[in-house]
Amino acid sequence: MNMLLYLHGFNSSPQSLKARSTQDFLQRFFPQYSCCTPQLPFSPKKSIELIEQQLLRCERPLIIGSSLGGYYANYLAEKHSCKAVLVNPAVNPAQLLVDYLGPQCNPYTNENYTLTPEHMVELQALVVPEMTLPKNRLLLVETHDETLDFAEATSYYRRSQCIIEHGGDHSFTKFSDWLPTMAAFLA
Repeated sequence: MNMLLYLHGFNSSPQSLKARSTQDFLQRFFPQYSCCTPQLPFSPKKSIELIEQQLLRCERPLIIGSSLGGYYANYLAEKHSCKAVLVNPAVNPAQLLVDYLGPQCNPYTNENYTLTPEHMVELQALVVPEMTLPKNRLLLVETHDETLDFAEATSYYRRSQCIIEHGGDHSFTKFSDWLPTMAAFLA
């Protein structure tokens, strides 16, 4: 089965604009691909387990990940030697999310949960110190991302194809404009 996985970020969902734009784009231009946009659990370990179950259903997985989903996508691309597009990806989420430890509420699902130090350990377990196939990654970043430092991502992914958009924000405002480029890279 031809499948593209779209992985959303922290406290996001398959109802996000990027997830819906990806689904619409594939339905319109690549109907031979199914688009899987799972609701990822707040636990990194459980998120990876869920994604791995989805990957079992496809011959050649293709992944687009945004923010924390980009971090997961990088880990999975390394593990499965598949291609991934990383949109304003988190590079070191355990360091970033430590400021969010405690009670959380996902604004899309209204799920209440507690982000714990154990979740930071789970994130650390997914670190890819050095990519074996950096050409299997396409990085898209906007320079005015208020959440993540685009320079950290461009440094980490320096051996991958990088597209740097000046301006924008963490949502990657020009996401839909770049969907044809993402599709061409993943094809």
